[in-house]
Amino acid sequence: MMKPVIGLAAAAFLAFSATLPAFLAPATPVKAATEAAAGAETIRVALMLEAGKLKSAAASVTISSPEGLTAALRSAAGTVPLPADALSANTVRAAGDQFRLKLLETADFTQAKTLQDQVASAVQPVFLLTETRNGKPSYQVVAGDYATKAAAASALAALKLQPALALMSSSPQVQGPFRLVAGSYASQAEADKARAAFANKGFETAVALTAKTGAAAAYEVWLGAETDNEALAALKLNVLKSQPAVQLATADTSKPYAAVRQDATSSENGAANASLLLFPVQNVKLDVTPKKGEFAVAEKFNRTYRGKAEISYHNNKLAVINELTLEEYLYSVVSGEMGKGWPAEALKAQAVAARSYAKASGIKYEIAHVSDTNLDQVYDGNEDADSIAAVNATAGEVLKDKNGPILALFSANAGGMTSDGSDVWGNTVSYLSVGPSPDDGAEKAKALWRRGVLPDGQVAYIHSDYLENTGTKNSAGLPVYQITDNAVNARKEPYVDNAKNPAVAKLNQGDKVTVFDEARESNSYSWFRGPYDSGELLALMNKTLSEPITGPLTSLEVTQRGASGRVTELSVNGKPVAVSTPDAYRSVLGGVPSTRFEIERSGGYTIQGAGGAVSSAANGTALYALTASGQAQPVNASSYFALNGDGKVSYTAGGAATAMYTIKGTGNGHGLGLSQWGARGWAEKGYDYKQILAYYYDGVTLTKE
Repeated sequence: MMKPVIGLAAAAFLAFSATLPAFLAPATPVKAATEAAAGAETIRVALMLEAGKLKSAAASVTISSPEGLTAALRSAAGTVPLPADALSANTVRAAGDQFRLKLLETADFTQAKTLQDQVASAVQPVFLLTETRNGKPSYQVVAGDYATKAAAASALAALKLQPALALMSSSPQVQGPFRLVAGSYASQAEADKARAAFANKGFETAVALTAKTGAAAAYEVWLGAETDNEALAALKLNVLKSQPAVQLATADTSKPYAAVRQDATSSENGAANASLLLFPVQNVKLDVTPKKGEFAVAEKFNRTYRGKAEISYHNNKLAVINELTLEEYLYSVVSGEMGKGWPAEALKAQAVAARSYAKASGIKYEIAHVSDTNLDQVYDGNEDADSIAAVNATAGEVLKDKNGPILALFSANAGGMTSDGSDVWGNTVSYLSVGPSPDDGAEKAKALWRRGVLPDGQVAYIHSDYLENTGTKNSAGLPVYQITDNAVNARKEPYVDNAKNPAVAKLNQGDKVTVFDEARESNSYSWFRGPYDSGELLALMNKTLSEPITGPLTSLEVTQRGASGRVTELSVNGKPVAVSTPDAYRSVLGGVPSTRFEIERSGGYTIQGAGGAVSSAANGTALYALTASGQAQPVNASSYFALNGDGKVSYTAGGAATAMYTIKGTGNGHGLGLSQWGARGWAEKGYDYKQILAYYYDGVTLTKE
């Protein structure tokens, strides 16, 4: 490997910055029973948050656990546990107590559910709430999550213009967090009985849990959902007309509270299946913890997580932070980045790199160290036993240089060569260097695709499993294959993606194909994108360019490469395409896996004469063959195939067809630091995790805390 092994150093405190795309699929969830050590280091992972580049907020969150949940309100004054009888047994839904839209109230569950679905399809946060009025269920469709009355009113005006929402009531209204207190009670049962009396008279009601300093939460009956104090005063007069003896006060929403409503948003029969906790959006956090095991988040595809959920509002948006121990966090990260079946030494190297990355990240997102998005490391709660063992075997080990912990960047596949940063960001990093990486294992198990001429004259790739050699050749000496099954897809490039690479033809058993080329199925190491015609490519690039390309695209070429072979300058029509960093060319070209690529153009041809003279022509240019008598005879063909001296056949569309561009490359990711497939390659050659880390990170120390 030609690099020194990392040495062990004394334990040191490492503070908790950077970004890392996530690439590999998550492993099968297997959660081992573990118990966090007292004082274990924790990490805060943003599951829902809007902070800087991170945009993953939502209007509500639904948390469940089969063993039940506990909840508590937390503020500067302290923590107040919420009583169990105010919560659903296994599910809690939470949202900020802000402005919303009441679109419908009806006794007809089917009608309410239909409107709920319509509003959801209009990309609006929506709740289906229920309560009992005079012994019968009543359903409310409530939409939105708005910081101001004006924002809610604007949203309501827009919804009224949508004909699909005809089921809305004739007078939908904006609701807000201004309420009246109609009494304090010692138990949930007493409070709910008093609340029902007001509900029977048509008032909006909720049982509120209010935090009292030094005491458990108290039960209060709250009335209304008004938008301002003027509306609240009108409500007060209304209530007193109905019940003159009732003592009313204005609800103090400056202190911690949770107004509890019954939620039927996910119900199929109208019965409430969760408690909706509406909490203040200023200076209050709601902690939700499973009584045992993990908790699931419905809005995250019901993924399960260790630790607890902290729910609050940040930058006027709902924020959900998963707080857990660092080592437990790594169980999921390593499982997602590599996972079950990968060599143990590669998994250990990944564990150390991921731990170092996390500890170097600081409070990257204002109230969280890292996120669960592709801005950071894979984190979806899934775990596997192999990854857990790798994390445990390297517990506390981090990489550091003279400045402390390093940002141990890694990518799925370096494409055969790592980078020092200059080809990616335009500047070097002391502990990153250019060097070979054994990444080709990613393509070894991939199927072979063969490229050939179809019966209708099209040129396409076909999976080799559906082809057999007939043993015959055409007049140019190219082998003829036949299709072995029916409805076999032929595609422009050798990979299956019905959106980006749809079938161009379907072939049936016995159909003949003249084969002139072959390639491995596009994979993490070697890949294809395209082909694109010039118009498609121009539109694709202009989606992300700050300075769009004007006029038709007549040429696209790589004009500069860095030491690692990555593209550092791409030119269109002879002019360099301006980007912030070289790695941005990935986005410019529609999200290609890496910048280790070349561009293949078809739709033109270059001819070398017997005297060595070379001439080039684009599609649509007439091609003539000179006969023995010296007469020029036009060659009219829809495509041309040229055979070079090595027997290699090249293809170009002929006639008036437009130029086509195919991007062929190696690697998946930026190629900085550890290559996951490279680590696998080294491990399979017998190297341990310390040697692997030493190869990918120069001049660093492995420190065990």
